[in-house]
Amino acid sequence: MSTTDEPRHLERLRRATVAARDLLAPSRGSRWEIFTKASSTHQLARSEGSPPSEILTEETGVAVRTYSDGRLGFAAASGIDRPAARRAVESALAGARPFPSDPLPPERLLGLAEVPPPPPATPRGWASHATGELRDALRARSAARLAVLRLELQEGSYSWILATGEGFVGAHTGSSCSILVEVGDRDGDGGVWQEWLWLPDPERFAAEEAADNVVDRALLRGPTAEPRSGIHDVLLHNEISAHLLAALAPLFIATPGRADPLASLVDRQGRLAAPVLTLVDDRCGLAGPLVAPCDGEGLPARTLTLLEEGVPRHRAACYMDAVLCDDTPRGGAVRLSYREAPASGLANLTVATDTALPPARLLAESDRLLYLVRPVGPVEVTAELDSFRLVASALAVERGRVAAWHPVVELRGSLGSFLRRIEALGTDRRWYQTACGYVGAPSMLVRRQPLGTGVRGG
Repeated sequence: MSTTDEPRHLERLRRATVAARDLLAPSRGSRWEIFTKASSTHQLARSEGSPPSEILTEETGVAVRTYSDGRLGFAAASGIDRPAARRAVESALAGARPFPSDPLPPERLLGLAEVPPPPPATPRGWASHATGELRDALRARSAARLAVLRLELQEGSYSWILATGEGFVGAHTGSSCSILVEVGDRDGDGGVWQEWLWLPDPERFAAEEAADNVVDRALLRGPTAEPRSGIHDVLLHNEISAHLLAALAPLFIATPGRADPLASLVDRQGRLAAPVLTLVDDRCGLAGPLVAPCDGEGLPARTLTLLEEGVPRHRAACYMDAVLCDDTPRGGAVRLSYREAPASGLANLTVATDTALPPARLLAESDRLLYLVRPVGPVEVTAELDSFRLVASALAVERGRVAAWHPVVELRGSLGSFLRRIEALGTDRRWYQTACGYVGAPSMLVRRQPLGTGVRGG
């Protein structure tokens, strides 16, 4: 993206914010919040046999929350800054509905934390160069065994301003860059394989390394065989780990009025998982895709410990949900779009890897290992029944060598028992997009997992 986009963002936002503030200021006795966001997105796609296509998108949006005389209003509008601000304010006031208590956090809780600056904007033409390099690297690393069906790079920059009637103002400018890779096995055995690559620093993008990550799994093969029943050690590739953690994410989000889903999962010592597993929602560190100085409502960003050495600690909650759950507000609101009011959620769910081991060491930890390498379907979790179901393609590894390829393996059983069998983590943490947001996950070694009626070979 061009470096000239950022001032345009900020100028559009300032005009929209001031226009909304001027309309709301005369409303004496009411509390209000303005959230304005502007973004520029560049999408470049390469498909086999077709010329590259590019899409440039710019958007400005305004969201308003009001609370007065027991009535809550929320509305959002997009378009030219001042008219959009007027539509949002008028719709929020006109559509206000009775609400039992004020959901806007008090001014004393609001504030900003230090966060790292976003990476510099990429120069014009970088996207075309990067996707071209990656296409060539995929072909070379796979010895032309893979057809590069599609490469889609999406880069963008954005800015937002959050302002309240009490005088709090927070602002942030960020950027994002990712590539979706779709490849196919030319011999027809492997089908189509997709991989999403997040680029935390586009300037350091290494096409060869990215190609290796894709090719290694896309070409994994071995003699096909039925999985053996019995007791196996199981190694989860970090993408499998990411989708498992995404399925667990609702356990760590406050939901007023819901029975505690952890009650049927923890053991007598209150432990959900093995001591090696610590989960955090890191909103202000260097690692995650969604970094900001405050949460979606203005509480200072922080690292929230969800699971500490296997023991549940805290849940993410917006201010209102924290109050309803009789909990301390810790800044657990997310606001991925200006079109939606802030809600309880996780921004960057990640695994602490302070005691992690190199992936090769994990592979060498067992003489008989089932290595789950590709997700085949979603991970299903039913907390109330302490059950899970995980379907993936897997390699049977015996004494460090591939013994068999299992196109479809299904694991199911007690979720709590499975999590408490996690013995070691890898140093290979990577970020993935999931149905529950961004998850940073390493490979995970699970010891002595029973495989009998809970395994199916395809």
